[in-house]
Amino acid sequence: MKSLVTYDKSEKTITCENDKLIPEFCKKCIKDKSKKCQKFYNDLLEKDKEGLYQCPYKFQTYYVRNNIYTSLIMKNENYTKLKKTIESCGQKITEFHSYSDDEIYHLISDFETLIMDNLTLRDCMHDLRNIGSFFNAMSQKITSDYNDLYEKDDDIKALLSLYDLVNYRINVLNGIKSSDNRRIKQKIHPLIRKLTIMLSYQARKKDIKFKINPVQESYVDLSQNIYLAMFILLENAVKHSISDSTININFSELKDYMEVSIENRGAKIEMDEIEKLTIRGYRGKNTSTKGTGVGLSLAKEIFEQHNCSFNIKVTDINKYESLFIVTIKFNYSK
Repeated sequence: MKSLVTYDKSEKTITCENDKLIPEFCKKCIKDKSKKCQKFYNDLLEKDKEGLYQCPYKFQTYYVRNNIYTSLIMKNENYTKLKKTIESCGQKITEFHSYSDDEIYHLISDFETLIMDNLTLRDCMHDLRNIGSFFNAMSQKITSDYNDLYEKDDDIKALLSLYDLVNYRINVLNGIKSSDNRRIKQKIHPLIRKLTIMLSYQARKKDIKFKINPVQESYVDLSQNIYLAMFILLENAVKHSISDSTININFSELKDYMEVSIENRGAKIEMDEIEKLTIRGYRGKNTSTKGTGVGLSLAKEIFEQHNCSFNIKVTDINKYESLFIVTIKFNYSK
């Protein structure tokens, strides 16, 4: 989507993601009290009718629902005066894109939809944060009042760890990719065990079983973000596995690192797709499940934050199925 120049009524200035799209004349005159710019914009905000208007210096401006898109150059217009205006600041009119009526209507419609979507998203995030705060308060009460139950019940642990996953997702949407990157000395086997319990209902619907081999004893240094990364991998395994199959989770405690691998059988993956699977937005050619193609890229990003090696291997089982193996190498806690 092309960037548009907009007038910020609160700051009384013009802005754009691409600064080169703002004519130097407009940058200069918007702050100049002797010019007619701010009066034009203030008067425009009082208008009842949406649509195209022309500024005193012959730029076109589109006003809609209290938003002003400005410094527009429209096709099939007389450029003579506008050309002189732009040249007065040492620029050429050909440096800027010109729009037809249809192009500008569609472009602004897309921007308005995006603005409304962002407002809705912010409202949802606000509500989720409030829900998360209640969830967190409840989890603290459970761990303090029912400590014995919390220590012994995997279902309670799995339920409470959902808060970490939800909170991480909210922070990603809010542009905070790592809300808490502090490392904690812990075993990864219990973490994975909790996540398999959390995903057991989803797995049972497809007659999928988890098999964990063997119990891992060594400690590694992990942040809470690992919950989300491992959840993504295990949920992907469940989602993409064929029915009535087993997801194998293997631990290998080697000399310099501890290796975890997750294996599942799913629809055939072409060899030329393997390197694309961790590209944000990419989805496999043969996948039949819903999704955005964001999960594996986010998991890889979290593992890279921990300096963990992350590898994907695919082996063909037959003409229609592949064995999908994800391997992560964790450094031991010092």
